[in-house]
Amino acid sequence: MFLRTGEIAVETLETEQPFSLDRSASHLLHRAQQFAAEQFEGMGEADITLRQFAVLAAVREQEGCSQSDLVKTTGIDRSTLADMVQRMEKRGLVERRQALMDARAKSVHLTDDGHSALASSLPVVQKADEAILSMLPRNRRRAFVGILGLLANVESADFEELDSPVDVKAKKKTNDAKSAEKKKKDKKKKKKDKKKKED
Repeated sequence: MFLRTGEIAVETLETEQPFSLDRSASHLLHRAQQFAAEQFEGMGEADITLRQFAVLAAVREQEGCSQSDLVKTTGIDRSTLADMVQRMEKRGLVERRQALMDARAKSVHLTDDGHSALASSLPVVQKADEAILSMLPRNRRRAFVGILGLLANVESADFEELDSPVDVKAKKKTNDAKSAEKKKKDKKKKKKDKKKKED
């Protein structure tokens, strides 16, 4: 759609923009992933990969979890994760035990070496997180992490906590409006019930 002012054609925002890489969500996410990967220099000193770190961190957060739990938490596909856990067990980073609630299942636990590997690699990951977030304005960082959690389908993420102040303010306004409307309806109902009793 175009609006004409005199002889000048003005393109409105409704007009579709031609494809551009710098506006492509998939391309920008790929570039962002490349940037993130570059921040993990030094992980090799701990002799574990980033995905192995994710497994160790997930096991620490859910000690005694199943491999199915790890698939959900890390996003690593089932067959790949099974191979990883097997290799990590051979290296002495984790151990599998018979689950208490299901004799057919195995629960995954960290070994002392696993705790040590996690502790030595944690500063590298934290430094990488800081480097990534430092690229953003402070008031956008929580919202950014929240959006990443949404895209990654992270069920345990507390998006209320990750919202930016602007988002929180908007939500509060919406919740206040809903609360006021509910009070109004309750008041009308009480008034109606009172009138029925009087009749």
